[in-house]
Amino acid sequence: MIVFFFFALIAVAVGYLWRHENRRIERELRQSFARQTFQTELGPISGAELKVVKMHQERSGLRRRDPVLELAFRGDPYGGDAFWYCVGPGPSYFLAIAMLQAGSGPVDVQWVVRPLTEARMRGALVGDRKATALAFGNAVEG
Repeated sequence: MIVFFFFALIAVAVGYLWRHENRRIERELRQSFARQTFQTELGPISGAELKVVKMHQERSGLRRRDPVLELAFRGDPYGGDAFWYCVGPGPSYFLAIAMLQAGSGPVDVQWVVRPLTEARMRGALVGDRKATALAFGNAVEG
């Protein structure tokens, strides 16, 4: 009986640490995005001023239970990337790709930002009615 409680306590502790680490990494990722500068027709704006309409996690061959932690362990040959589709004033459209390395230490995030035309943004969002509506104000696909 004592052994059961011991293992249950360990399982709860591991679950708590896993969740805490996930939230820490996600917070660092969002803060890093907010600090990025994007060039729009109206001039430069920060990532905090953009509307992220879709986040896509490119899954790796190794299936971890948590996509944020999967992204974080890029030293792993099966790492993945995060693709954030964003809308700014003008309107302007962007694809921001997060390259993240993390562990128990500091989180290192680098972003690759690509401007998109309206046509490319629509193409990227085909099949996702919610993201299309957020980006363009209606659910027209095409």
